[in-house]
Amino acid sequence: MTKLAIIDDDQEILTLLDEYLAKNGFEVEGFADGETFLSRDETEFSLLILDIGLPGIDGLEICRRLRQKSSIPIIMLTAASDDLDRILGLELGADDYLGKPFNPRELLARIKALLRRMHADSTEEISDNLIEINYAARKASIAGTELDLTGAEFDLLGVFHKQAGTVLSRDKISELLHRRRIEPFDRSIDTSVSRLRHKLSDHLEGEIIQSVRGKGYVLLLKK
Repeated sequence: MTKLAIIDDDQEILTLLDEYLAKNGFEVEGFADGETFLSRDETEFSLLILDIGLPGIDGLEICRRLRQKSSIPIIMLTAASDDLDRILGLELGADDYLGKPFNPRELLARIKALLRRMHADSTEEISDNLIEINYAARKASIAGTELDLTGAEFDLLGVFHKQAGTVLSRDKISELLHRRRIEPFDRSIDTSVSRLRHKLSDHLEGEIIQSVRGKGYVLLLKK
């Protein structure tokens, strides 16, 4: 049985999600604070649901610490109106986010989609003359040099690489990454693209991810 971890200081949410996810075939262990979870071996769990607003060590710091040593999939729970927290969470390596209050069915759908994506990617390795992506190790290199990417940046690079030469709108990128259309005024995709561009530019002359005015972004691989 797939085991999930939930970190949230709201006992009602922990109880609700424990019961709901257990009915849908998952084993769940809840944590009221980040310190307790960080004292455990995160490899016990297949996925982490992480609230940002925690006492003591907040969710962003927990995400940052985990990404220094682990690629465990992370879904962050944020205040519905807090764009900054969502962007920071993705920048630090969260794989997806959900605003509070939320429907447990939507969270279940996000969990299943993320686990499917991780499983589908686990044996895949793609490369060309410039970029090499190892999905099993969740590592990418460009011109032979390994890139230092967050989880969100790694997934974004994978989307662009698989769709190289195709202009992708922000909505399309969000659908490919998160299986949903982007929310109005959500700039997290643009922020993630900007950060990925910056990291790629450290190893290249010019930008290979280009903006197409009014349409989106495209990855152009040099022949």
